[in-house]
Amino acid sequence: MNSSSSAPLQLLASDPIPGLRAQSGEDWAQIQLRLRQGETLTPLLPLGADAGLVWIPKNGCSTLKRAWLQLQGTPTAQLTADIHQAVLPSTHWLRPAELSAVAEHRALVAIWRDPIDRYVSACRSHLIELTSGRIHAKFDDLCQGNPQAYEQALAFHQQLFAEQGVRSFDDNVDPVEAMNAAALQLPAWIQCHLDWSHHTIPQVSYLGGDPRPYATVLGMEQIDWLLQQWGQSAGIQLDTTPQHVSQNLEQANPWRRLHRDQLSPEAIAALHRFYAADWAFLELAQRLLGGVAEAAPHGSQP
Repeated sequence: MNSSSSAPLQLLASDPIPGLRAQSGEDWAQIQLRLRQGETLTPLLPLGADAGLVWIPKNGCSTLKRAWLQLQGTPTAQLTADIHQAVLPSTHWLRPAELSAVAEHRALVAIWRDPIDRYVSACRSHLIELTSGRIHAKFDDLCQGNPQAYEQALAFHQQLFAEQGVRSFDDNVDPVEAMNAAALQLPAWIQCHLDWSHHTIPQVSYLGGDPRPYATVLGMEQIDWLLQQWGQSAGIQLDTTPQHVSQNLEQANPWRRLHRDQLSPEAIAALHRFYAADWAFLELAQRLLGGVAEAAPHGSQP
């Protein structure tokens, strides 16, 4: 191997931010596949010339992206559109060496969330996507009425599910039962469903395992404080309305009523094992950075 290939990446403050960009749905899917296969890609939104936000799905990212768009001058009336799609073209997906190089010139901030709380949040918003009806509806949408393409897609996914040892949930399944069952087979389900994997792969898939590139890592309870700092620095009033979609749908939708205390001891144990690297990241960040996110009071660490 050429010795120069292992040299740390160095950037000037004036250099463009490196990383992958997603300009289409296909680009987005390829990034998700790389994450699902174990690659670390950190999604960075630049804040001015010397700072940056690393957003992580289910870690208050709707609220943070909404604030970021306001900082870019997006009128409040336009913030009701798809927030995630709106910021995607501006997101830089950084490999670990690129993240470290960018951090030399930008103060990076990220939000860490208790992994089990994050899993339950993903279940509230996306677990229904693992039911048979939703999976078949997605095939219909992707194949646009082409029966041959539909049969090919169905056969491919049936083989994939069989290889991973999972079956789609019945449309009438009890959401609590599905949440516990998915926790026990989470690695398999991540390999079978892109939308699900995007929200349930470990946070370190986005953060990286080393907290040293970050100026600070905050907890979910500190998001309001962070937005206040942004607003004061920019001299504007940010709309900090929490984006808790599930709360508005709880009464009519049992999937939106899922809670942490409905997890079985077996599911909790499986989640502790699966997300061990996330807690290890927090422990290291607390030691190296100080004053960062704390574990949730429910006894999050195994």
